[in-house]
Amino acid sequence: MSSPRFMHTATLLSLGQVLVIGGIGEENKNDMSSCEVYDPSSDMWAPVPSMSPSRAAHTATLLSSGKVLVTGGASEENKSGMSSCELYDPLSDTWTSAGSMLSRRHMHTATLLSSGKVLVTGNIKEIDNAVLVSCEVYDPSSDMWAPVGSMSSGRFMHTATLLSSGKVLVTGGASEENENGMSSCELYNPELQTWTLTGSMLWRRHMHTATLLSSGKVLVIGGKNTENPHGLSSCEVYDPSSDMWAPAPSMSSSRAAHTATLLSSGKVLVTGGFNKENKNGMSSCELYVPPSNMNF
Repeated sequence: MSSPRFMHTATLLSLGQVLVIGGIGEENKNDMSSCEVYDPSSDMWAPVPSMSPSRAAHTATLLSSGKVLVTGGASEENKSGMSSCELYDPLSDTWTSAGSMLSRRHMHTATLLSSGKVLVTGNIKEIDNAVLVSCEVYDPSSDMWAPVGSMSSGRFMHTATLLSSGKVLVTGGASEENENGMSSCELYNPELQTWTLTGSMLWRRHMHTATLLSSGKVLVIGGKNTENPHGLSSCEVYDPSSDMWAPAPSMSSSRAAHTATLLSSGKVLVTGGFNKENKNGMSSCELYVPPSNMNF
């Protein structure tokens, strides 16, 4: 990347490029409004227009329309989180405002559901830093938000991944009772709007990533916990058919607050983050090759 960053987002666009948005940069540890695009075919990065406000610990979700919905986040002016949202249009290369969320949120998640709506889960409450269980859904057709069923446990810095079944897998994160990371996971059923507990991860993690692989399994990468406060290199895979977790090859570098994006090739691009040697952000990237993509 052109700029070291962490607590940013990386979103696979319809044409196969990856849009990287915001985060916290190395210079004075400022939050960023800058964005850039990675082209896997040329292995090159290029700048795109910046967001209106700076954001870190926000979300960025590719909608069915091909636009990208950015929600919440925090900044120097909004340390307790934002409810504002905006849309990026790759075709016109422009940003426009979108409907605001019902709650201010940062360190939350946003997941595109099979219906085309977006499920937002968790965050830290802006007033007393309490961890919320509340969730809400965005409808792109009306540009409106509505509340849905709450999680079993309050979480922030967790992940939420749409499975092939249409359910959403929430993994790890932190809470008031588990500030140093959680291994517990739960599943959201969009049809019933209910949550159920599922198999726990092998490691406690927060500030990690979870990526749905072409196989239907979920790859969880890095993050941090009490024993590894500067980042984990360990990875693991969740199999929805067995509700079980298994270890996966570790990264070359430990990372937390990074991103992981499934490419059209089936490989996973990991960008940025921080670790003990790079406390102000990393510009390095690496690729995970699933077993099905390896040539033996």
